[in-house]
Amino acid sequence: MKTENGWVLILTEKGKKTTKHIRALELIALSLVFSLSLCTCSTKNLVGIQKTGAIFVRSAPAGGDILLDHALIGRQTPDTIFDVAVGDHVISVTKAGYLSSPDSVKITVKEDQTDTVEFILLETDKGSLKVSSNVDGATICVDNQPIPAVTPHLFFNNVPVGTRIISAFKEGHSNGNPAKEVVSIATRDTAEVYFTLNPTEVGKTPGNITPDFILQDDYGFWHRFYAYRGFVTIINFWAEDCPNCMKELPHLQEIYTEYLSDSLIIFGINYGGNFGQEGFEVIRRVREEKGLTFTLLGGVGTNVKSDYEVTDTPVTIILDQGGKIYYYVVGFYSFLPGKLKQKLDELFGK
Repeated sequence: MKTENGWVLILTEKGKKTTKHIRALELIALSLVFSLSLCTCSTKNLVGIQKTGAIFVRSAPAGGDILLDHALIGRQTPDTIFDVAVGDHVISVTKAGYLSSPDSVKITVKEDQTDTVEFILLETDKGSLKVSSNVDGATICVDNQPIPAVTPHLFFNNVPVGTRIISAFKEGHSNGNPAKEVVSIATRDTAEVYFTLNPTEVGKTPGNITPDFILQDDYGFWHRFYAYRGFVTIINFWAEDCPNCMKELPHLQEIYTEYLSDSLIIFGINYGGNFGQEGFEVIRRVREEKGLTFTLLGGVGTNVKSDYEVTDTPVTIILDQGGKIYYYVVGFYSFLPGKLKQKLDELFGK
């Protein structure tokens, strides 16, 4: 046996060449290889067919980056992920400046079905607050500022995180205890507060409430009196051309310094004097001359004097945490500073 031009030659007994048997064998071999090739391709195609489903992902607000099995896929909410292999998968959403609630969702994808996954994206510097009261329709205050909402109300993820002073008021009502709550607002948490309000008459005697007012201070800020429920408050009507007023103001400053840490608020309301001509220029001058640091308000051009029925001055009113009159005095007397401190000690439990 020898090779010639790539063929295997078999020598017969007579020394003649023959190739027909070799060619037949070769054809059989090629046929087998071709058949095996077809089988191999067919097997591959069968293995490559996967059962899949889809997942619809949305968030509030929209625009969160979608992660499938902890990997970003270049899609944002809301969007549908197609051709997801059947079985268990983890979906999550991320957005700069937000926290996702829940963190992630484990979902079982079923063949030819679309499942929905929802997320809430919470701003990292905001939290939620629920405020309610025994009487609906009370104005809600955050950090002594009235908010355009009334009880019951849920502020969802729009209250700045941190420590907040929460109170509520309603015309013709005083507040039960506690009249204000100091709460901690945190992302993902909902702080809850509840207030009790009681019908109370407006008047000038202890147990009454005084009229509400909205007045501007000498720095240009506006203050609404009822927004300070929960604080012990002193209201003092004064004028520069009132000698007794000028005597009392330094004593009020001394009291303010002593009781400031106990949550005392003092509103010194200038009513304009005998001729109604005093204004913020006078208020600023008196503040500087007397070294006053409590809130001074301008009452000129408002109804505050008539609302409080002020006919003589000074008028000094102490109100308790619920907004009710605790002590009311007209004029200034040598015993008055001591009397005011006594009343404040009673209210603060000293």
